[in-house]
Amino acid sequence: MRSSKGFCSVLLTLGFFTATAARAQSATDEIGPLSTALTAEQLQLLPQLNPVTVPEPPQPRVRRRLPIPVLPLTPEEISYREAVRKLGVNKYHFVHCELPNGKVRTGVITEIRDDGFTLKDGIIISQWIPYTDLKAAPRPVAAVGTRVGQGFKWLGVGLGVAVLIPFSPFLFLIWDGC
Repeated sequence: MRSSKGFCSVLLTLGFFTATAARAQSATDEIGPLSTALTAEQLQLLPQLNPVTVPEPPQPRVRRRLPIPVLPLTPEEISYREAVRKLGVNKYHFVHCELPNGKVRTGVITEIRDDGFTLKDGIIISQWIPYTDLKAAPRPVAAVGTRVGQGFKWLGVGLGVAVLIPFSPFLFLIWDGC
């Protein structure tokens, strides 16, 4: 009984689209040529037409953003910035960043600005680190374990998708309510 409801819903959907497509096509005798030339009478009346102006809806007030104050960096923080710029050239190179709270972040530098940088330390997660939050200059590391760990995470995502692919036709029937 379940499969007959699903089959009926598929047939009804196909019939709807077939009927809509058949009705959308016009016969050639219904469509005639459009006149593109104006008569002399229409040309005389053309200057007398008063264009009606449609009032524009009021525009919402645009918020002005205040400029972000640039904090001057200390010479130590400037050395951190230069180290990040040198390490950020290779987008596949892992770096260790020591933070003042004792944490060490390992990842890839993805974006560098004058006040900080973005460190991608997961398969999706990124973190903004200002130069003022660094305890020491970032240093390059091999991070073999990090590469292997991220590889296993991507493998898990791929296997999860591969397992769900055979069930995708049934998802339509479940969604349809059969």
